Amino acid sequence: MKLQKKSLLASLAAAAVLVGMSSNASAGLDITNWQLNLNSLSGSPTNYSNVAGLVDSGISNLAFNGESYVTNAATSQPGIYNSTDVGVFNVLQYNNGNALKLGGGQLTAYFQGTDITNVNTGSYTFQTGTFSVYYNPTAVYGTTSANNYGATAGTMIASFKVDPTQNPNTSGGFINPDGTPTSNGTVTLTGQAPTTLNPSNIFLDSNGNSFNQNILLSFVTSNASLDTSANPNTPSSPSQYTIDQNLVTGLGVTAGTYNGQYGLNYFIQNGGQVKLQYAPEPMTVALFGAGLLAMGWSLRRRSNV
Repeated sequence: MKLQKKSLLASLAAAAVLVGMSSNASAGLDITNWQLNLNSLSGSPTNYSNVAGLVDSGISNLAFNGESYVTNAATSQPGIYNSTDVGVFNVLQYNNGNALKLGGGQLTAYFQGTDITNVNTGSYTFQTGTFSVYYNPTAVYGTTSANNYGATAGTMIASFKVDPTQNPNTSGGFINPDGTPTSNGTVTLTGQAPTTLNPSNIFLDSNGNSFNQNILLSFVTSNASLDTSANPNTPSSPSQYTIDQNLVTGLGVTAGTYNGQYGLNYFIQNGGQVKLQYAPEPMTVALFGAGLLAMGWSLRRRSNV
């Protein structure tokens, strides 16, 4: 009887480990060999003829560069701020410098979110937000104040809501005592399954099959730094900033309201990677959970014999 009970306990423990592995691995496993299928846009109502036949394969990550504008509002709790973050990003390469086939157009992204900044812990966590990806048949990013510096021009091909993990390592980052990001800091954003994926076969696996909604977004800024050209140490007039006025307008900045001092607003330069991850498999986890319940019930019955 004792041997049987120990065996059941060991099986129960093993099943618990499997549940943990299933829920964690499926939610955080990077997809290292996928395809960007811009060709799927050629049959859309916009009829982008310039993307016919354009498919990049073997993608592990998309590389981006861009700029963000952060505003901070003090709360009743010392050292804690409600912050908003708006960012525009240009995506030109994948996998360590390979140029994307864009047909003379552009692949861009736009982020708008909120976070709680905590100077006491030296970190911040995203609470809400949306990360959206666009394709435009002509390259206008950085040349206009319209469409958020050109980042939202064209067709929105994908949009992901922020997953508020409450963990600065998965949806947030770390800051200096003055609230600015640590030099060449890391900003991580985890997106839930896409709320928009248009067309549905814009992202394909290595075999050319559509992921549909079964993917997550992993957005990592590997070198976020205060943009000192736009953030002097003391307040000054907007004309003294060397930052592109189109960018200022495109990020929704009101002239004269930014000065780089904590508790107010500042610009951040950033670059990094966008990855896709496998979405969790709730049915698999549920089945493991049901197995645990059944084994637990069996264990209880046998232990009472």
